[in-house]
Amino acid sequence: MQNDQSNVVLETLSTPVEEAVDVLVLGSGSAGIGAALAAARLGAKTLIVDPAGYPGGTLVSGLPLLGFHDGEKQVVYGIASEMFNRLKALGAAMGDVSRSTCVNVDPERLKLLIIEMLAEAKVSLRLHTLFARAVTSEGTITHAVVEGKAGRRALAAKIFIDATGDGDLAESAGAPMEKGRREDGKMQSMTLMFAVGNIDTTRYEEWGGYDRMVREYIKVSESEHFRNPRRTDLSGSWGSANRIGERAFNVTRILGYDGSDAKSLTEAEIEGRTQAWEFLERFLKPHVPGFENAFISWTAGKIGVRETRRIVGEYVLNENDIVSFRKFDDTVVCGSYPIDIHSPTGDGTRFLPGEFYGGRYWTIPYRSLVPLNVDNLLVAGRCLSATHEALSAVRCMANTIAMGEAAGTAAALALREGKSPRNLDVRCLQTELIARGAWLGDFAASPVTGVR
Repeated sequence: MQNDQSNVVLETLSTPVEEAVDVLVLGSGSAGIGAALAAARLGAKTLIVDPAGYPGGTLVSGLPLLGFHDGEKQVVYGIASEMFNRLKALGAAMGDVSRSTCVNVDPERLKLLIIEMLAEAKVSLRLHTLFARAVTSEGTITHAVVEGKAGRRALAAKIFIDATGDGDLAESAGAPMEKGRREDGKMQSMTLMFAVGNIDTTRYEEWGGYDRMVREYIKVSESEHFRNPRRTDLSGSWGSANRIGERAFNVTRILGYDGSDAKSLTEAEIEGRTQAWEFLERFLKPHVPGFENAFISWTAGKIGVRETRRIVGEYVLNENDIVSFRKFDDTVVCGSYPIDIHSPTGDGTRFLPGEFYGGRYWTIPYRSLVPLNVDNLLVAGRCLSATHEALSAVRCMANTIAMGEAAGTAAALALREGKSPRNLDVRCLQTELIARGAWLGDFAASPVTGVR
């Protein structure tokens, strides 16, 4: 039988190796930043690669930073806490992570702070660079092949960290993966963040503010048949300390798209921007006092994707681990955010505050950052080994920064000890994390922070 190659382009490629480093981090979002800083601060030669024109990803999309506090105490310290405190010192953040789980930041100043922190740690930064494929040999990754303006290049490293959010490197390297919820593979809806400026905030608050706005939106969106499917709730609006008369909105809901597919992601971006303008022109300006002369002051550089691929790791974190506040012996991250599933198919949100924020916290084990089948790879961020339900709680940015810090620290220690990340002594990793300011729970309280 003749093999029809009409839909296949056959290539013979010779790809130059452009750079060799100790640790290569793919993705410069919250997890990637935490990983790169942690590895470099421990002396590893570190390179971070991202397709965007600035580092930060969803971290700089205008969302507040969530997950620091369990209602009684701060449970995330380390690089995430350092980043917020430096922003606050610049007048670019509001709130107090020692008292609240939700703090507002200026996303534009945060972009620059991230660049400054990477430079201080001597992390090499490569933007406008898209990951193409992994080159593997006997269960290890030798190179990450990337594409950029100068063409195709191969980047060599001893240890790789997948912080792409979509598990791009892990999947290409042959790690087993899952996607979406178990029953049908559908994923949480996406959201495009945007901000509205020139608001008369005094008139808005006197009218009833956010709570009344939500009630009004439910009525208007139903009667006027908005394309945004949300009808029962909105996620929130926030303002940062130095952006007067502006609010950032997390209200769009983009259903049925796949953030790991470029065509689908393109369609989602278009839908998100269309919904943002609908919210301004058809709702805020005609129906909410104080917004008559408002305008969209910025939209996020990319749509916010809550869920795509996840690795199957040494341990798969599950819903019961979250709601029972399980404490693992190999804990590397603590957190407090509840189950929060933005419906893959409709307007509702499954939000389970339950006993959360009453001084109880859950933990993430190191094993959930270690994929099966690939020895020199760690993951951090929303592509960790977790179920659809557990992911909805652990995806908050304080926690993804902390995951990155754990992965970067583990990579540097594994290099120092001549071990694969899988065989690293977790007690040594925990000791190093605590020494550098992390808090890993009451059973391992940090002598550095003094938190108990």
